[in-house]
Amino acid sequence: MPDLLFLGPKGTYSEMGALKASELLSGNYTLKAVSTIPKIVDMVNKNDFLVGVLPFENSIEGIVRPAIDNIYLSDVKIVAEIDIKIEHCFISKFNDKTKIKHIVSHPQALAQCQNYIVQNFDENIDLIPENSTAKAASVLLEKDETYAAIASCAAANEFNLNIMDRNIGDIKENKTRFVLISKKDMNLGKKNRTSIAFNTKNESGALLKVLQILYKYNLNLSFLESRPSKKVFGEYNFFADIDCGISDMLFAIDEIKKECNYFKLLGSYPFF
Repeated sequence: MPDLLFLGPKGTYSEMGALKASELLSGNYTLKAVSTIPKIVDMVNKNDFLVGVLPFENSIEGIVRPAIDNIYLSDVKIVAEIDIKIEHCFISKFNDKTKIKHIVSHPQALAQCQNYIVQNFDENIDLIPENSTAKAASVLLEKDETYAAIASCAAANEFNLNIMDRNIGDIKENKTRFVLISKKDMNLGKKNRTSIAFNTKNESGALLKVLQILYKYNLNLSFLESRPSKKVFGEYNFFADIDCGISDMLFAIDEIKKECNYFKLLGSYPFF
């Protein structure tokens, strides 16, 4: 079976996104952990049979820049969006919270659980950043009872660790949207969202003209982000999500292209 690539190691929220994607794909893929987002995009870009799952945006921390930049620079398409609820857990090899002096996790997870940390530990608690929450969990295997981690419950189960507290995030409705990428259209359901990238003309009101086209056709803009073009200093590309399938907005797309120096369709897809 071909591989379904996700940002590793095992036990990450990305693996949870990959498992949900696997269900959409009827389990016809083998899950494979990959070390970086650029590597996932590059592998999918070079192989028509591979697919990949990328974290794209978190409801608290915002856009995942390596994902949006590498999709833009490749020939892959977004073929589905998958939302995963983020529920951080406080885990350790042991069960005595009073002995904890060090907490290991990804910097975003540490930031998202500040209230829990302040309420349960004094100002001397040592916060140690790691590359992922799953990596933080694995680190505990070599540590003593003074170490704990913030990670998913799946990571705790993966490494046979104790879950001392569940859902400890400051904001309980914390979600990350993942995107499934492929070189070919997967036809996974009704296409109800379209992602585009464009570079406007360097003149007053250029972006406004594009937004007015969306308004003209009653198209809902659900996401807009600017990123440096990486070609000319001070030049930016815009990335937008529109809540409509591409077949229902072809006239709008034609008009938008006329207002842009560059236009790229990143994908039209269902979301789950």
